[in-house]
Amino acid sequence: MLVQRAVKDKTEVKPILKALDIQQEAFKRTCEYIKPGMTEYQIAAYLEYQMRLLGADGTSFPSIVAADANASLPHAIPGQKKVRKGGIILIDWGAKFGGYCSDLTRVVAIGKMPVKIKEIYQICLDAQMAAIDAIAPGKKLSDIDKVARDIISKAGYGSQFGHSLGHGIGLDIHEQPVLASRAKGVLEPGHIVTVEPGIYLPGVGGVRIEDDVLVTESSSGGGKKVLSDLPKTLESAII
Repeated sequence: MLVQRAVKDKTEVKPILKALDIQQEAFKRTCEYIKPGMTEYQIAAYLEYQMRLLGADGTSFPSIVAADANASLPHAIPGQKKVRKGGIILIDWGAKFGGYCSDLTRVVAIGKMPVKIKEIYQICLDAQMAAIDAIAPGKKLSDIDKVARDIISKAGYGSQFGHSLGHGIGLDIHEQPVLASRAKGVLEPGHIVTVEPGIYLPGVGGVRIEDDVLVTESSSGGGKKVLSDLPKTLESAII
Protein backbone atom coordinates (compact mmCIF):
# COMPACT_ATOMS: atom_id res chain seq x y z
CA MET A 1 0.00 0.00 0.00
CA LEU A 2 2.82 2.44 0.85
CA VAL A 3 4.45 1.76 -2.52
CA GLN A 4 1.13 2.27 -4.31
CA ARG A 5 0.57 5.56 -2.47
CA ALA A 6 3.98 6.80 -3.59
CA VAL A 7 2.72 7.35 -7.15
CA LYS A 8 0.18 10.17 -7.40
CA ASP A 9 -2.40 10.59 -10.15
CA LYS A 10 -3.82 13.91 -11.34
CA THR A 11 -6.60 13.87 -8.74
CA GLU A 12 -3.97 13.70 -5.99
CA VAL A 13 -1.64 16.30 -7.47
CA LYS A 14 -4.45 18.86 -7.56
CA PRO A 15 -5.00 19.19 -3.78
CA ILE A 16 -1.24 19.26 -3.20
CA LEU A 17 -0.98 22.19 -5.60
CA LYS A 18 -3.78 23.94 -3.71
CA ALA A 19 -2.03 23.30 -0.40
CA LEU A 20 1.13 24.82 -1.87
CA ASP A 21 -0.75 27.89 -3.08
CA ILE A 22 -2.13 28.38 0.42
CA GLN A 23 1.14 27.93 2.24
CA GLN A 24 3.08 30.17 -0.13
CA GLU A 25 0.60 33.03 0.20
CA ALA A 26 0.59 32.59 3.98
CA PHE A 27 4.39 32.80 3.98
CA LYS A 28 4.35 36.03 1.98
CA ARG A 29 1.89 37.56 4.43
CA THR A 30 3.98 36.39 7.36
CA CYS A 31 7.17 37.92 5.96
CA GLU A 32 5.35 41.26 5.77
CA TYR A 33 4.21 40.81 9.38
CA ILE A 34 7.58 39.92 10.92
CA LYS A 35 9.25 42.65 12.98
CA PRO A 36 12.32 42.59 15.25
CA GLY A 37 11.33 41.67 18.80
CA MET A 38 8.65 39.15 17.83
CA THR A 39 9.05 35.63 19.19
CA GLU A 40 9.37 32.45 17.17
CA TYR A 41 6.07 31.34 18.67
CA GLN A 42 4.26 34.51 17.58
CA ILE A 43 5.49 34.08 14.02
CA ALA A 44 4.51 30.40 13.91
CA ALA A 45 1.04 31.20 15.25
CA TYR A 46 0.51 33.96 12.68
CA LEU A 47 1.69 31.74 9.83
CA GLU A 48 -0.67 28.93 10.81
CA TYR A 49 -3.54 31.40 11.29
CA GLN A 50 -3.00 32.74 7.77
CA MET A 51 -3.06 29.23 6.30
CA ARG A 52 -6.40 28.61 8.00
CA LEU A 53 -7.77 31.93 6.71
CA LEU A 54 -6.74 30.94 3.20
CA GLY A 55 -8.67 27.67 3.38
CA ALA A 56 -6.26 25.06 4.69
CA ASP A 57 -7.73 22.07 6.52
CA GLY A 58 -4.85 22.51 8.93
CA THR A 59 -1.09 22.22 8.98
CA SER A 60 0.86 19.29 7.54
CA PHE A 61 2.92 19.24 10.77
CA PRO A 62 3.71 21.67 13.61
CA SER A 63 5.48 24.61 11.97
CA ILE A 64 9.19 25.12 12.63
CA VAL A 65 10.25 28.72 13.21
CA ALA A 66 13.83 28.95 14.44
CA ALA A 67 15.80 32.16 14.98
CA ASP A 68 19.58 32.52 14.76
CA ALA A 69 21.38 29.68 16.63
CA ASN A 70 18.11 27.76 17.00
CA ALA A 71 18.17 27.27 13.22
CA SER A 72 21.05 24.83 13.75
CA LEU A 73 18.45 22.37 15.10
CA PRO A 74 16.75 20.64 12.12
CA HIS A 75 13.55 20.05 14.12
CA ALA A 76 13.51 23.12 16.35
CA ILE A 77 10.32 23.90 18.26
CA PRO A 78 9.18 27.56 18.19
CA GLY A 79 9.67 29.21 21.55
CA GLN A 80 10.13 32.59 23.18
CA LYS A 81 13.38 33.50 21.42
CA LYS A 82 13.01 36.89 19.76
CA VAL A 83 13.99 37.62 16.18
CA ARG A 84 16.32 40.54 15.60
CA LYS A 85 17.51 42.91 12.92
CA GLY A 86 20.47 41.32 11.18
CA GLY A 87 19.36 37.88 12.34
CA ILE A 88 17.96 34.89 10.47
CA ILE A 89 14.78 32.85 10.72
CA LEU A 90 14.41 29.30 9.38
CA ILE A 91 10.78 28.48 8.61
CA ASP A 92 9.66 24.94 7.73
CA TRP A 93 5.90 24.75 7.26
CA GLY A 94 3.15 23.04 5.32
CA ALA A 95 -0.57 23.22 4.63
CA LYS A 96 -3.07 20.41 4.36
CA PHE A 97 -5.87 20.61 1.81
CA GLY A 98 -8.32 17.90 0.81
CA GLY A 99 -6.36 15.52 3.01
CA TYR A 100 -3.06 16.10 1.20
CA CYS A 101 0.12 17.71 2.53
CA SER A 102 2.64 20.23 1.24
CA ASP A 103 6.05 20.98 2.73
CA LEU A 104 8.49 23.86 2.17
CA THR A 105 11.42 25.47 3.98
CA ARG A 106 12.89 28.92 3.56
CA VAL A 107 15.43 30.99 5.47
CA VAL A 108 15.00 34.74 5.71
CA ALA A 109 17.10 37.51 7.24
CA ILE A 110 15.83 40.75 8.72
CA GLY A 111 17.64 43.59 7.00
CA LYS A 112 20.95 41.83 6.41
CA MET A 113 22.16 38.23 6.31
CA PRO A 114 25.24 37.31 8.40
CA VAL A 115 28.32 36.49 6.30
CA LYS A 116 28.62 32.85 7.41
CA ILE A 117 24.92 32.21 6.81
CA LYS A 118 25.18 33.83 3.39
CA GLU A 119 27.99 31.41 2.54
CA ILE A 120 26.12 28.25 3.54
CA TYR A 121 22.88 29.56 2.02
CA GLN A 122 24.49 29.71 -1.42
CA ILE A 123 25.99 26.24 -0.97
CA CYS A 124 22.60 24.78 -0.01
CA LEU A 125 20.93 26.53 -2.93
CA ASP A 126 23.53 25.21 -5.37
CA ALA A 127 23.13 21.70 -3.96
CA GLN A 128 19.35 21.86 -4.15
CA MET A 129 19.27 23.16 -7.71
CA ALA A 130 21.72 20.49 -8.87
CA ALA A 131 19.70 17.73 -7.21
CA ILE A 132 16.45 19.00 -8.73
CA ASP A 133 18.12 19.14 -12.13
CA ALA A 134 19.13 15.47 -11.73
CA ILE A 135 15.58 14.28 -11.03
CA ALA A 136 14.05 12.15 -13.79
CA PRO A 137 12.22 8.82 -14.11
CA GLY A 138 14.54 5.87 -13.64
CA LYS A 139 17.14 7.77 -11.61
CA LYS A 140 18.29 6.00 -8.45
CA LEU A 141 17.00 7.57 -5.25
CA SER A 142 20.47 7.35 -3.72
CA ASP A 143 22.04 9.10 -6.72
CA ILE A 144 19.83 12.17 -6.27
CA ASP A 145 20.89 12.39 -2.63
CA LYS A 146 24.53 12.01 -3.69
CA VAL A 147 24.37 14.96 -6.09
CA ALA A 148 23.47 17.37 -3.28
CA ARG A 149 25.65 15.70 -0.66
CA ASP A 150 28.75 15.84 -2.84
CA ILE A 151 28.38 19.59 -3.37
CA ILE A 152 27.99 20.22 0.35
CA SER A 153 30.87 17.88 1.20
CA LYS A 154 33.22 19.49 -1.32
CA ALA A 155 32.45 22.86 0.28
CA GLY A 156 33.62 21.44 3.61
CA TYR A 157 30.26 20.99 5.33
CA GLY A 158 29.51 17.30 4.75
CA SER A 159 29.36 16.51 8.47
CA GLN A 160 26.90 19.38 8.98
CA PHE A 161 24.34 17.79 6.61
CA GLY A 162 23.07 14.94 8.74
CA HIS A 163 19.68 14.04 7.30
CA SER A 164 18.41 12.59 4.03
CA LEU A 165 17.84 14.86 1.05
CA GLY A 166 14.10 14.40 0.85
CA HIS A 167 10.96 12.31 1.11
CA GLY A 168 7.65 11.71 -0.56
CA ILE A 169 4.54 13.67 0.43
CA GLY A 170 0.86 12.85 0.08
CA LEU A 171 -1.81 11.95 2.61
CA ASP A 172 1.02 11.86 5.14
CA ILE A 173 3.87 14.33 5.41
CA HIS A 174 6.46 11.54 5.14
CA GLU A 175 5.81 8.94 2.47
CA GLN A 176 7.78 6.88 0.00
CA PRO A 177 10.07 7.36 -1.80
CA VAL A 178 12.97 8.62 0.31
CA LEU A 179 15.95 10.39 -1.23
CA ALA A 180 18.76 9.03 0.91
CA SER A 181 22.21 7.51 0.56
CA ARG A 182 20.96 4.03 1.49
CA ALA A 183 17.62 4.22 -0.31
CA LYS A 184 16.77 1.47 -2.78
CA GLY A 185 14.73 1.92 -5.92
CA VAL A 186 14.29 4.55 -8.59
CA LEU A 187 12.11 7.58 -9.27
CA GLU A 188 8.87 6.99 -11.15
CA PRO A 189 6.42 9.36 -12.86
CA GLY A 190 3.90 10.46 -10.25
CA HIS A 191 6.32 10.57 -7.34
CA ILE A 192 6.24 13.88 -5.45
CA VAL A 193 9.36 14.42 -3.37
CA THR A 194 10.83 17.15 -1.24
CA VAL A 195 14.38 18.29 -1.99
CA GLU A 196 15.79 19.85 1.16
CA PRO A 197 19.56 19.98 1.68
CA GLY A 198 20.70 21.65 4.88
CA ILE A 199 23.81 22.83 6.68
CA TYR A 200 23.65 23.28 10.46
CA LEU A 201 26.30 25.08 12.51
CA PRO A 202 25.82 24.71 16.29
CA GLY A 203 25.83 28.03 18.09
CA VAL A 204 25.65 29.93 14.80
CA GLY A 205 22.56 28.93 12.84
CA GLY A 206 21.53 26.83 9.89
CA VAL A 207 20.10 26.84 6.41
CA ARG A 208 17.68 24.45 4.77
CA ILE A 209 15.99 25.15 1.44
CA GLU A 210 13.08 22.90 0.48
CA ASP A 211 10.78 22.58 -2.50
CA ASP A 212 8.30 19.95 -3.70
CA VAL A 213 9.01 18.28 -7.04
CA LEU A 214 6.76 16.11 -9.22
CA VAL A 215 8.46 13.43 -11.30
CA THR A 216 6.98 13.45 -14.82
CA GLU A 217 7.53 11.53 -18.03
CA SER A 218 11.01 12.13 -19.44
CA SER A 219 9.62 13.97 -22.45
CA SER A 220 7.87 16.50 -20.20
CA GLY A 221 10.09 19.25 -18.80
CA GLY A 222 13.12 17.03 -18.45
CA GLY A 223 11.30 14.54 -16.25
CA LYS A 224 10.33 16.82 -13.42
CA LYS A 225 8.21 19.81 -12.44
CA VAL A 226 8.92 22.00 -9.42
CA LEU A 227 5.49 22.56 -7.88
CA SER A 228 6.51 25.38 -5.54
CA ASP A 229 7.54 28.77 -6.87
CA LEU A 230 8.54 30.89 -3.88
CA PRO A 231 11.70 32.90 -4.64
CA LYS A 232 14.84 31.53 -3.01
CA THR A 233 17.71 33.72 -4.20
CA LEU A 234 19.91 35.37 -1.60
CA GLU A 235 18.33 38.71 -2.50
CA SER A 236 14.80 37.39 -1.97
CA ALA A 237 15.76 36.06 1.47
CA ILE A 238 16.14 39.60 2.86
CA ILE A 239 12.94 40.92 4.45
